[in-house]
Amino acid sequence: MPKRTFFRLDEDKRERVIRAAINEFRTNGYENAKVGNIAQNAHIANGSIYQYFEDKRELFLYCVNWTIENFIRELDRQKPLAGMDLFEYLQAGLADRVEYWKQEPDLAIFAHDLTNGDIDFPYGEVNGVRDLYGAHIPRLIANGQKWGGLRDDAEDNAQLALIVTGVVREIEEHIFNKAAATGFVLTEAQKAENADQIGKIIALLKSGILA
Repeated sequence: MPKRTFFRLDEDKRERVIRAAINEFRTNGYENAKVGNIAQNAHIANGSIYQYFEDKRELFLYCVNWTIENFIRELDRQKPLAGMDLFEYLQAGLADRVEYWKQEPDLAIFAHDLTNGDIDFPYGEVNGVRDLYGAHIPRLIANGQKWGGLRDDAEDNAQLALIVTGVVREIEEHIFNKAAATGFVLTEAQKAENADQIGKIIALLKSGILA
């Protein structure tokens, strides 16, 4: 956790520090990131970072959690996850995610690289980003079972969650790569193509994969 002095800063300055740190970690990785660069880009004195955080490790871990929480909060604001099931999320949630990526490309790339293990964590720290990033999936499954859209006779919901999480991640990775290649600015034709692909995947999930 940051020191109390960090939370005494005004919100704009706190966010400026965190975004400067995220950009440094995203560009150079954890080991090669320089606290001096972060301070310079945040327009604060070099020693100020250590007034706010114990060390670079604490700053990095806070940036990770801040990024994921920012994403989940924004997604929930656009379309409350409490009112969606898995298929609604795939159809509408991923379209919203592309819009979020366009608004926040640095955060999008940072979260993506963390999830894929492309940015190393400090020694001794476990990369739990996949779990944080997928924390909403059990809620989507529960909604689907409650409303009859998903089977609820599985002995172990963890198995269902494993399958669903894998599908969601693969779809998201596919769409992320396509969006990143365009600078996260998709044409209407590309958006329609994504929606069509997701629709076909949903139909396949509903009908099953057996001949």
